[in-house]
Amino acid sequence: PALAGVLTVGRLAAGTAANVIPDAATLEGTVRATTDATRMLLLEELQRVTEGVATAHGLRAEVRIEEGTPPVMNDARVASWARVAAARLLGDDALRPLGTTNMAAEDFAHYQQDVPGCFLRIGAREMGGEVVAAHSPRFAPAEGSLFVGAAVLAACAREAAAALQG
Repeated sequence: PALAGVLTVGRLAAGTAANVIPDAATLEGTVRATTDATRMLLLEELQRVTEGVATAHGLRAEVRIEEGTPPVMNDARVASWARVAAARLLGDDALRPLGTTNMAAEDFAHYQQDVPGCFLRIGAREMGGEVVAAHSPRFAPAEGSLFVGAAVLAACAREAAAALQG
């Protein structure tokens, strides 16, 4: 219970009419976790519970799991370089911890399996604008945030190069 993980059912499809009991249903979703071990536990439990509930009701269940994206796990050393770089560029007040465990599922995690890295979130709203989640249909990033993001990433590269050379 101390390790964060979430299973989301994002799609449920069954039947063709409101008054006909369907003979099959499909649920699709994602599994996200903060560690590989937690992710594997969630996947194993998903399989066990799904089969158990189906068997208890005289049904058959088939669970197909695609590998998906591994957890995003920032390397502490690389994250410290990014923190220093962003603070130098934008000031300490620009840094905002998320405040909660984040369930990011990003392709970037595949790179992190081979090379230590740090996944950054760079604000994208107009100054003083409404906070809208990135995956919301109302998300509309401020164009200027692209330039800020590029500058932060360049500063991170300079900070990493200096640390690795010294």
